[in-house]
Amino acid sequence: MGFYIQSLHNKLYMQINGSEEGAGSSVIVDNFHGKKNQQWKYVNGKIVSKVSGFVLDLEDDDKVILAELKGDASQNWVFDDDLTVANNIGVVLDVRGGSKTPGAEIIAFKKHGGLNQQFRVVPVNKTN
Repeated sequence: MGFYIQSLHNKLYMQINGSEEGAGSSVIVDNFHGKKNQQWKYVNGKIVSKVSGFVLDLEDDDKVILAELKGDASQNWVFDDDLTVANNIGVVLDVRGGSKTPGAEIIAFKKHGGLNQQFRVVPVNKTN
């Protein structure tokens, strides 16, 4: 089943940036619209885009992008009890700079406990 990932900091939803859908596409937050570029699924420790089938990965240790499945540690993610989404290399998803603006980039950053690092999963069949 698919889900949305909502930032607790700004109430915006993670999505693929603009019309980009391929490998290397960046991930941002935006207002809820429910289209497939905001929908994700969790498969064997990977966060997978429902629109492209690519997985969340890291580029240059902090930029969150979509990539083809390679099995690298940078593609493994865990939804932790403290509402962070942690990567196997020791970083968590983070709304860059604590921005509350639609279009803000999702990055990976060392965990500091801020709301801009906390997310909730919303099933696709639920409303925002």
